[in-house]
Amino acid sequence: MGIENSIKEFYKGKKVFLTGHTGFKGTWMSTMLEMLGAQVCGYSLPLSQYSFYQKVAPQVNCHIEGDIVDEKKVFQALDCFRPEIVFHFASHSSLDGSMKMPDYILRTNLLGVLNVLEVSRKIDSVRAIVIVTSDKCYRNIETDKPYTEDALLGASDPYSTSKVCQELLTSCYMDTFFQKNDRMIGIATARASNVIGAGDYNVSRLMPYLLNCFMNNQIPQIRNPFAIRPWQYVLDVLYGYLLLAEKLYHKSGITSEFNGAYNFGPGEDGFAEVGKVVKLVSSCFENVAYAETKGINDIKNETKILKLDSTKAKKVLGWEVKKTLRETIALTTDFVKREKIEVDTGRLCREQVCQYLSKMD
Repeated sequence: MGIENSIKEFYKGKKVFLTGHTGFKGTWMSTMLEMLGAQVCGYSLPLSQYSFYQKVAPQVNCHIEGDIVDEKKVFQALDCFRPEIVFHFASHSSLDGSMKMPDYILRTNLLGVLNVLEVSRKIDSVRAIVIVTSDKCYRNIETDKPYTEDALLGASDPYSTSKVCQELLTSCYMDTFFQKNDRMIGIATARASNVIGAGDYNVSRLMPYLLNCFMNNQIPQIRNPFAIRPWQYVLDVLYGYLLLAEKLYHKSGITSEFNGAYNFGPGEDGFAEVGKVVKLVSSCFENVAYAETKGINDIKNETKILKLDSTKAKKVLGWEVKKTLRETIALTTDFVKREKIEVDTGRLCREQVCQYLSKMD
């Protein structure tokens, strides 16, 4: 049985604790786990009335609302559900706000990871933990050489600093508590960036901003079309997380060979300039107009590159990117267009998940 087929068998009936399950990636992950037959306990902040999660309504076994910095409540949730696998998504998820609310970002991202790790070591049912961090944990030296997992960590802003600290905290617990014979838990961090998919309403990010403009007949203002970033399909990334947790689970209590950090970056076509992404999205709306802001020629000569090397995930996990950048943008724009004409959001989400999982047969 290949690893892609085995993932369907593996998650059926597994007890999974997912923090941040009502966010953008959390909603997609909840839906994937639902369709894989897992038992899911989700933990997140109170729901927004118009959230993507509310529209999709994933079928979870338990929905708990609470702050991830509340250690007592996190412990109660984990102790009551007694999961086998823990995915930690509940973090402030972007650079937006770094200078306006650094205390909130640092508190949420650091204490959130600390609480998940500390509580997990006290719950003897837990066998595998995946802590989702970010490519922003790397010290950006402005190179076109992709960053591998052993590249130097570093940061200068509050958000990136919080991601470095998440990595250090996870490494600390892994080495200090989770490699002992009496409590050997599989544990890893997952690093990805610029995930594309329907349901992301944060217009400080490029794709939601473009979709919001084009869907409302507005002309987007493109600040830096020459910056190169990794762009990838949300389900490709989540598929990687699922494979990683499976590996960690199977080896927990036996060996720590799969523990550590993993990059989940796009295929080569996914390392693209902002301008290319804008053109691809525009083409899905009959090439509607967009504008570049003044002074862009000065930016053109700057090095603005951030690439991830995902060789480890491919070799160790058997992970592979299934969607090209063009396909990813087409899937996302098709979703929002159909949603606009009142096709049920939950149906659209499950259709994409079903189509994606069908490729594993």
